[in-house]
Amino acid sequence: MGMNVRGKILIDEFVAEHRAAAKPLGRWLAVVECSQWGNFAQVRETFRNADLVRLNNVNYVVFNVGGNKYRLVTEIDYRGTLVVVDVVMTHAQYSKDRWKDKL
Repeated sequence: MGMNVRGKILIDEFVAEHRAAAKPLGRWLAVVECSQWGNFAQVRETFRNADLVRLNNVNYVVFNVGGNKYRLVTEIDYRGTLVVVDVVMTHAQYSKDRWKDKL
């Protein structure tokens, strides 16, 4: 049993507007749901481009998906085997830093 993912609706809504994101985000979701992470180092073993970003006393894990085209900002509860998707965006949107206002 792998990680549980909450916030899949955000992925679905993003894909509805960005059809090209369907396959890479689907692959990301499939890998996450098969993974069993106990810490960020294990996340990095699976996704070497994942970054840890601390904001407002919360550790977010940012995933680079689709060859640098998309970003997922998540919170991970390793003990509860839960990945919460907070924001899904294009790389260009991520670069503008406005995503931080949504958290």
